[in-house]
Amino acid sequence: NIVKHGWDEQSDNGTSGIQISPSDRTLIKRHLVELMCTVPPQIQAQCSESISLIAAVDFPKQWDNLLPELVAKFQSPDANVVDGVLKTANSIFKRFRYVEKSDALYSDIIYSLKHIQEPLLILLQQTGSAIDALVNDAAQLTPRFSILRSICRIFYSLNYQDLPEFFEDHMKQWMDEFAKYLQYQNPVLEDADEEE
Repeated sequence: NIVKHGWDEQSDNGTSGIQISPSDRTLIKRHLVELMCTVPPQIQAQCSESISLIAAVDFPKQWDNLLPELVAKFQSPDANVVDGVLKTANSIFKRFRYVEKSDALYSDIIYSLKHIQEPLLILLQQTGSAIDALVNDAAQLTPRFSILRSICRIFYSLNYQDLPEFFEDHMKQWMDEFAKYLQYQNPVLEDADEEE
């Protein structure tokens, strides 16, 4: 709640009397991503929301290490950590949709692309390989399909305003992976109680 009501000093609603010092702001931003990756899922969701709220105000100009920190977590052996990081990134990149084109918007998109475009494609391919290898393990497949869903959402946000050169140059790799899941069926993931 402190972040929600006190971070944006320019908010029309004010800061509800909450003042966060510059040193506290720096400290929070320095440790929030790591904290999010080490706490239980319910608290992870709250940390993710805090990151999104701060990013809406500070990213990228006043929080230039956020994206490199998130991308570094793509290599985590814990699929739930990767999933949480991607959900956080998705919530940050959603702002690229449905807004009027501007130089500031394109500057933020270009900054984001520079840090995430190649690691995101690699993660998509690694996740696809893991799904192929874990075909009979529903417990391992479930977070990986959640990862895929977030990757697709991030892909959409990054391509919403214009088709970036990297995505155009690597369209075959992206579309080959996406095409696999248009036809994907696995009885292990089907809910027996769900009607067709």
